Amino acid sequence: MRDFKNYHKFNPNQKISFDGQGIFERGLEGFQGEEVFVDGVSVKCLIQSKSNDGLFRYILAKPDEIKLGSVVEWDVGKWLIVTQPYDNKIYKKAEMRLCNSSIKLSSGDIYVDTGEINEITGKSIKKLVPGESIEIPCVFERTVSVNGSDQPINLPDGQAHITLPYSTNPQLKIGLKTQFYSEEYVVHDIDYSKVIDGVGTIKLIAKKKVSDNK
Repeated sequence: MRDFKNYHKFNPNQKISFDGQGIFERGLEGFQGEEVFVDGVSVKCLIQSKSNDGLFRYILAKPDEIKLGSVVEWDVGKWLIVTQPYDNKIYKKAEMRLCNSSIKLSSGDIYVDTGEINEITGKSIKKLVPGESIEIPCVFERTVSVNGSDQPINLPDGQAHITLPYSTNPQLKIGLKTQFYSEEYVVHDIDYSKVIDGVGTIKLIAKKKVSDNK
C-alpha cells in the first residue's frame, strides 16, 4: 500500500509555527502591543507584569529584537533585561528590571603630549583628555534574593551590587570610584558570569568608601 501522508507535503509543525506567528503579530498590533526602544531601536512588543511592586516585568518580542543586557526604554524609565530570553521560535520572553540609577563614564579618553619632559625618566609628560561623557543605566541594590526567593536579604554592611549591560569601556575595572545617592563606592570585584560571546550583563561588587576623616 502506498503512503500518501506526504502527498501534499503538509508539515504540521510548520503550520503551528505559522499560526502562532500570526497570533503573536496580531497581539503586537492590538491594544496590548507596546512600542518601545530596545538599545535605541524602535520595537513592537508585549509587556507583562511580574511583581506587585512594578520593578520587574516580562517583555515578549520577536526573536532577533531582545537579548540579555538590552536596555529597554518604556513607560516610566529605562529597563535592563536581566535573564537569558526564552525562545519558542515564535517570540522571545525575558525578565527586565527597572533601572534605578546610572553609572557615569567617559568614552574615547586619550593621552596627549604636553611638550614637557620628566626630569627623572627623560620621557615626555602626557595628560589625560577625557572623551565624551556617557551614562549607562544600571540597577543599584543593597539587598539580594537567595535561591529564587522574593524575600531579599541585606548585603554585608557598606556593600552594593551594580548590574549593567556588558561593556568593554576600560574604566569598568577594579578600583573604579563611582557615586550613588551622594555616597562614594569603590569597585572591588566584577562578575562576568552572565556574559556569553560579548553579550549579557556584568555585576560590579562595590564597597562604600570610608571617609578619610574617620
